[in-house]
Order: sequence, then C-alpha cells, then structure tokens
Amino acid sequence: MNAKSIRMTATAVLFPLMLAGCGGGSSSTQAVLPTNVFGTINGSPLLTRIVGVGDSLTAGEQSNGLLGKTITPNPLGALSPFPAVFATQGNGYYALLWSQANGGADPLNPAVSPLALIAPPGLGSSGSVLVPATAGGLTTIQAPCTGLDQTALTSSTALSTRLNPGATPLDVAIPGQTLHEALYQFQPTANPCVIYPNAGLQALNGILNAENLFFNPILGNFSARTTQVQAAVRVQPTLALVWLGENDLLKFTFSNGAVAASSASSFQADMTQLITSLQNAGAKVAVANVLNILAAPQFLAVPAIHAALMANGVPTGINAPITAAIDAFLSGFNVGNGGYLTLTGSTKIVAVVQASLPAIIGGTSPATAMQAGFTLLQSSSNAFGPGDYVTDSTATQTTQLVAQYNTAIAAAVGGRGAALVDVNAIALQVTGNGGVYPLPSNPHCCSIAYGGGLFSLDGIHPSNTFYALIANAFILAVNKAYGTTIPATNVATINATDPFSPH
Repeated sequence: MNAKSIRMTATAVLFPLMLAGCGGGSSSTQAVLPTNVFGTINGSPLLTRIVGVGDSLTAGEQSNGLLGKTITPNPLGALSPFPAVFATQGNGYYALLWSQANGGADPLNPAVSPLALIAPPGLGSSGSVLVPATAGGLTTIQAPCTGLDQTALTSSTALSTRLNPGATPLDVAIPGQTLHEALYQFQPTANPCVIYPNAGLQALNGILNAENLFFNPILGNFSARTTQVQAAVRVQPTLALVWLGENDLLKFTFSNGAVAASSASSFQADMTQLITSLQNAGAKVAVANVLNILAAPQFLAVPAIHAALMANGVPTGINAPITAAIDAFLSGFNVGNGGYLTLTGSTKIVAVVQASLPAIIGGTSPATAMQAGFTLLQSSSNAFGPGDYVTDSTATQTTQLVAQYNTAIAAAVGGRGAALVDVNAIALQVTGNGGVYPLPSNPHCCSIAYGGGLFSLDGIHPSNTFYALIANAFILAVNKAYGTTIPATNVATINATDPFSPH
C-alpha cells in the first residue's frame, strides 16, 4: 500500500488541545430547546431525543472520513475498483440504533436525520474518505487541506459543508476528542494544515491535529463557546449514548507517550461528571467501555510482521538473517518483540526487504543488503520515524490503560446508576478466538486482519458489520436497563452489502 496514504489512516482521531480553563463544563440546561432539532422520535418518551456523545466512533467515521451521502458513480472511475464512494455516517452504531428505534427511518435523509450530515466528498485529514486505488494503495477524491477541509475550519463557512446546515443534530460527537475535551473544548484550537516547526513534531502533526476539521460543522448550530457535552445537554436528551476514551488511548499510543494519558482517577472523575450532566438534563444514559486499540489492524505486532514476511516470498534459507537485520534496525527505536508497527511502518519495512532480496539472492550478505536498504530509507523524505511504530514500553502501558479505563468506566457508571455497554466483550471474544468473529451467513467473514471484514480501510474505524455488532451491544444494554424494546440490527443483512467485508 501507498505509505503516504496509509499514514493518514489514523489521523482523523487525534490532537492534544490547549483547553481554555475549566469553565466549559456541562451541568446547566437551557430552558428552551434549540430550534430545528432534527431526529426526534414520536412514541416512547424515553426514545424521543436520542443523543450521541463521543468521538469518531459515535459520529460514524470510516476509512478516515465522514460522509453523509454516497457518491455514485465513483468520480475516480477506473482509478478505483470501488463503484462508489460510500457514505459512512449512516453505518455508525448511533445511526443504526436511532434507525432501529424509529421504525427503520433513514439516518441519511436530511429531512429527518439526527446527524450532522457532511456533504460530498466528505471531511477527513487525508482529504476525504479513503478508497482503494486500482494501481494499489489508497486514495481520495479530494486532496488534503483543500475544498471542504478548508471551509470547515472557519465558523462562518463551516455549516456549508453540511447537507442539512439548518438542522440542530442530536449526534454531537466530535471525531478526535478525548473524554476531557468533550467536557471542555469549546472551539477549534489549531489549523491541521499548519506544520509545527519542530522536526520531531512534524511527523505527529497529522496524527494529532485533525479533529479541528469537525468541530464547527458539527456544533455550528449551537451558540458560540459550546462544548460537546453542553450541546448534548441543550437539546434536552431523553436517552444519551456515550462512547469516549479511545482517543485518550490513541493519542498516548501514537505519540509513544509524548501526549500524556489521563490518569484512571481523572478519567473516572470526568466520566462521572459527564454522566451526571446528562442525567441532570433528564436523560437515561448508556456508556460503552473501551477496546484495546492495539488489536486493530492499524497495528501489527513485530512477531506477526516477521511471520508475514517469511510467508510471502522470503526464501527459507535467509529468514533468520533478514529477521535479525529488521530487529537490529527496530531496536534503535526501542521496538522489540513486544512492540508494534503501524501500517505505514510495516509498509516501509516490507519495502526494504523487497528491495534487498535481489541483492541477497545474488550473493550479497543479508546484513549488508538490508543495512544499505535501511540507510537509503532513512535518507529519504519518507524515513521511518514517529507515527510508524509503538515501543514495547508504550504497548505495555496502553494495555494497562485499557484495563484501568474500563475499571473507571464501570465505577462511574455504577456510581450513577447508568447502563454499561460492554463493547470490550466483543473484542475479547474475537481475540480469544484467534482474531476471528464467525459469521454464519458469510464463511469469508470476519476477522481483525486488515481486509478481514471488521474494520474499514483505515484499519482503525469499524466496518458496517462491526458497527452493527456494536449497535446491538448498545441496544441490548438499553433494553435491559430501561425496559425499551428496540429491535436488534440484522448483522447478516448489513454484512451482505458491506464494502469492507470479504464475500
């Protein structure tokens, strides 16, 4: 895959914000409901206004972008095997639950949608939604930092990026936000197209700065200086679906600790405050726990990379010296067998191996050939560096944080009498089954491998199928806790048309 394209795949979920003090919290409601609130449901009082609070997972992001309308045919034509650039927002778990609770209503219909529907070609730090390129790798139909991406940054123009600019959405999730940011961030804080002058931070710029694309388009219908949680409170929710914390993990992990992680105690305090604010506004609340992001296909464990190389074209007799050369190179970045490479990092390592094989087969020692390849890589503009790897230490701390945050979420939920949505149970089921989630209706699906059917093209955000499984976890928890009868999604039917699933 194209390394530059894939490098962008995780960027739509990241950036440390300079939060403006602590007054932006979330406890007060407005007496008057904002105008033009879309997505209200007639019927069960509890389901009247279902609010989404979260990050890109609640917003319905896929393949590094948000898009509220399928573009048919794909304007790239023969340059991409996809017949269309598929809408993402209607596939999210929030949109699916809202539809199931609303008699199958279309969450992509601008006349009724509770979503801040993003117009074509979509928003994303890579330009728009990623699609496969016929020549290999990934591409988009909008260049980064152009078009809608520029329009979205200015409050006076941001709503023009929407299909429903006059609608006040119920799904107020902001891709990229951490839990603390959802409580306190009230404006974009930086231009994601401005590169930091420090060379060490340049590689992190795309990873850590892209959420600003989404803030004004999603919260632009609310008054100035409104946080995500304040927006959720102001629409007077009857039921709130909450999923936050993955960006707390991603920012720490992708930066190898340069972005400090929230402590478990701070995380629990923030989650308690968030739940309390929503409950004080009249909402019943359901909160999901977090997944271990290192299980996503964006990250490949070093031993798995060794195995993949050996299984794909490396002659048996030179396995060991090539593996030793890779390990020696990675050790300079504190990456050992307990570490991970991102998709961009693994792509660079594979490229060096492929370029070195002719010389090795021709008689050059593997150590010499590989060293020459790595020297050439590091002298290029595409050098291996930040954003390409996760150190052993960071990987260990990430796994520990997952456990700590889930304990904190359970405590906050239990202390406030909210409903816990055990999304992590799905992930544990998959990892405990060798990375496979068997789908009886489709023997080719599903696994956590890249292209295995559970994730979209960025290797971070779920496929249609995985979002449906997550929606059912929310539906089960809400029905059990609050006596509703929301029907489950039909995962097999959704999988049948899932462009990210093998068939």
